[in-house]
Formats: sequence, structure tokens, C-alpha cells
Amino acid sequence: MGCHSNRHREVGTRPQFGASPRIRTLGGSTCDQWPCHCAVTHKVNRAVSTAIYFLLPAGSVSRLHRIPCAETWHFYKGEPLTVFELHDDGHIDLTVIGPHLEAGQRPQYTVPPNVWFGSFPTLDVESFASDGSVLVKSRKRDPELHYSLVGCTCAPGFQYEDFEMAKFEDVRSIAPKAEPFLKFLIPSTD
Repeated sequence: MGCHSNRHREVGTRPQFGASPRIRTLGGSTCDQWPCHCAVTHKVNRAVSTAIYFLLPAGSVSRLHRIPCAETWHFYKGEPLTVFELHDDGHIDLTVIGPHLEAGQRPQYTVPPNVWFGSFPTLDVESFASDGSVLVKSRKRDPELHYSLVGCTCAPGFQYEDFEMAKFEDVRSIAPKAEPFLKFLIPSTD
């Protein structure tokens, strides 16, 4: 929808949202971030939407998984969080959720339905390649002091029986170059 901008701004000025925000009768600017055009055909007897708080301390990851609904992430407090997406064609997206729009962070982001995704505290990774082939972890940080508090809203509503945890052997064939990220987001259970 073109609402994200990497443009820097002067301190004290209002953030820019890229493409022209729509002025509506709400009294401010709005920007449609995810227009869901999905008809609810899967398990019609379910909640229209569900929402949770999600606290991810330093040193933790949200394991790679997928669900048949759109999941919108909202940043609330703490440090930025990175959402890793692996599409069925092998394409990888990394999106930083956080309060610093001028640094390219987004206060909100939606993962489309049926895409493999996981997340991690952004500052837990020192550097990486955008294709997932390189990942250098930062030194260990105190999880009591370093964390990301976000919210996740699913539409249609989340149901545990729809949740599919990724298995390394299954997703490695989708993006073999991304093995470092896959190992990071699919910890071994040994």
C-alpha cells in the first residue's frame, strides 16, 4: 500500500508515511496497511479476529511457523523485533517492527496467510545477509533488561489446530541458502 517510508526526518517533525495518507473524517491521517480481501471459507465457525500481547525477551525466538490467517504485528514497548518470512517460492522478507520510523522500522506489519514466519529481538543479531545465507549473533544480553513487547492480531481468528510448526528438513528445500536463519528460527530439540 506504500505507507512505509525510509526517509529521514528532522527531530520534532511528524512522521511521514510514504504514499499520500488518506484524510478522513477521523480528524487525522490514516493509511491502509493491510486490506484483507480474504473470504472466510476455512472453518467458518471461528472468531472473526483474535489479539494477543507477545513478550519476546533477548535470547529468545518465535519459532518458524505458519497459520492460515493474516497476522498483524503491533509494536508496543522495548526494543525492535525482526519478523522473518519465508515464502513458498523461496523469497525471504525481513521486517523490523519498532518505534523509529526514521530508521526504517515499522510500528505495524502484517504477515500474509500461509507464509512461514518467525521473529527475534533485532539486537540479538549483529549482522545478516538479506538472502538468509549469513547470520552473526550479538553477544548475550540480559533478558530482564532487553525485550520486545508487541501485539499480534489475526484475521480470521487464530486457532491452535491451524498452527503448523516448521520442520528443518521440510523448509530447507524451499530456501537452502537461508540455512543459518532456518537453524536460528528452528532450534534443534536434541
